[in-house]
Amino acid sequence: MSSIMRRLNFSLLLSIALALCLVFANNAFGQQPTLKKIMEKTSKKEKTEEVKKKVKEESKKEKTPEAAKAKLLGPEDEYNRGVPRTSVEGFLEAAEKRNYKLAAEYLDFRQLPRWMRKFKESKLAHQLKIVLDRTLWIDPELLSIEPEGYKDDGLPPYRDLVGQIKTPEKTVNILLQRVPRKDGVFIWKFSNKTVAEIPHLYDYFGYGPFEEALSRFFPDVQIFHLQLYQWIAGLFFIALAYLVSVVLTWPALLIIRRKEVPYRDQFERLTTPIRFLITLILARNWLEYYISLSITAKAMMEAKTVLTIITVWLIIRLSGLVVVFLSDKFEKSGQKASKVLLRPMNNIFKILVIITAFILWMDNIGFDVTALLAGLGVGGIAVALAAQGLIKNIFGTVVILLDKPFQVGQRIKVKGYDGFVEEIGLRSTKLRLLNGHQATISNDQMEKAEIENVGRRPYIRRVTNIAIPYNTPLKKIEKALNIIKKILENHEGMDPERPPKVYFNEFNEASLNIIMIYWYQPPKYWDFLAFSENVNKQIMEEFEKEGIEFALPSQTTYLAQDKTKPLHIDINRDS
Repeated sequence: MSSIMRRLNFSLLLSIALALCLVFANNAFGQQPTLKKIMEKTSKKEKTEEVKKKVKEESKKEKTPEAAKAKLLGPEDEYNRGVPRTSVEGFLEAAEKRNYKLAAEYLDFRQLPRWMRKFKESKLAHQLKIVLDRTLWIDPELLSIEPEGYKDDGLPPYRDLVGQIKTPEKTVNILLQRVPRKDGVFIWKFSNKTVAEIPHLYDYFGYGPFEEALSRFFPDVQIFHLQLYQWIAGLFFIALAYLVSVVLTWPALLIIRRKEVPYRDQFERLTTPIRFLITLILARNWLEYYISLSITAKAMMEAKTVLTIITVWLIIRLSGLVVVFLSDKFEKSGQKASKVLLRPMNNIFKILVIITAFILWMDNIGFDVTALLAGLGVGGIAVALAAQGLIKNIFGTVVILLDKPFQVGQRIKVKGYDGFVEEIGLRSTKLRLLNGHQATISNDQMEKAEIENVGRRPYIRRVTNIAIPYNTPLKKIEKALNIIKKILENHEGMDPERPPKVYFNEFNEASLNIIMIYWYQPPKYWDFLAFSENVNKQIMEEFEKEGIEFALPSQTTYLAQDKTKPLHIDINRDS
């Protein structure tokens, strides 16, 4: 029981660590929205080519020494509200420090409807910050640094557009307006038209009852773009979701452990990533339902860092189960050589899964993966050219294992070699030759070579010629034929469809020939040799009884005298 609790605590801590990785990974590697994404949130008029050009020019200006001078063009102001950019930066900075009384100095409260008098100025500033955090990504660098703002953006000259927020009822423009200060100097503030829309926007994007209660109970502290109460609620949802995942998977785990389920260990290894996947799905849905996250936090969640990690983890565990299943299947079907490819192919598959997941993750956080894919393509071509020999051998191995021209343990004849297949590797095949030597042939050559698979013969055929002298009478020849046929009748290892054949078939130069053919099965070579030895002994024994001789190699020379060339034989004898 204690071991179970330890595993439970470890898994719970790991799930919390993965959730923290979501924040840290995105905070470290996340990318701000591109100009295209920001322009999509602006009005249709601002999407004209002129405005885009103006934004681009203003962004470039800030990188030059003139940018510092441009900030001096605005009037001096204790809150730095002389130009649109610094005014927005001042509001955001004050709100980040939770100084909402100071943040209210950047809002125009003139000529508001009477019903809004019940709202405190600091509270409206706080609500605007909450709405902006949850709906609009503001990049101050895209705002004007001129005291007059943008003049050609299709808006009145005294207004600039920060962005747009859509509600089910309407689209609200977040506007800056150039207004007179008490001393008559013009400065920039969030327009009173925008301020009047804050309660409407807050109804849709502000705190719900659950959040309102938590925000009152916990201090207003923000950590990595999340409020303290959001962290606490998130960790609570994660812990609760993990307990639910344990409850959902526990019955299946009990069945796997108590029953003799095939591949039990592999199925148990799938439990942890499945639990984390369930935890992530439940916790995310609960967070989205009960808590409205900031646009930064939403962007982090859109990166799907933790989901990507868990998915890759689960796929790799599943691939391990498939490898064990196929390995066992190959083992039972006698295809042991096919197991050679499983491990390297599984490693290649894992690498491809990780690379694919990384590219998708990079795309989710806003990076342009086109260049990355192009680089991988070029790099892949270079690697393929450098390793083309290895790749050829790997493909040769695949062809051999799929076509199965031979298997480990079988005797084959290939490229002048005769021996038993000892190993089918990823690059080459090793043969143990009949003389005991080992030969190694690349699989690229093996795939192309003509292979004689001796090990797959269904039987062993013997063809033997038995020679008897020319002076053997016909009756003895017939007797010899009958003797051999009787010895081979219903012999050991005989296939009824292939009975033995014995014929007096040839007149040789120095003998009469009897051909003997028989088939032996199963094709066990040493058993075949023992049987052949026994046949030979019986033939010799029976031939000896009947007085039938075997022809010996001999040559007869006939001498004749030619009248033109008298035969002269000189025999010298010692006296």
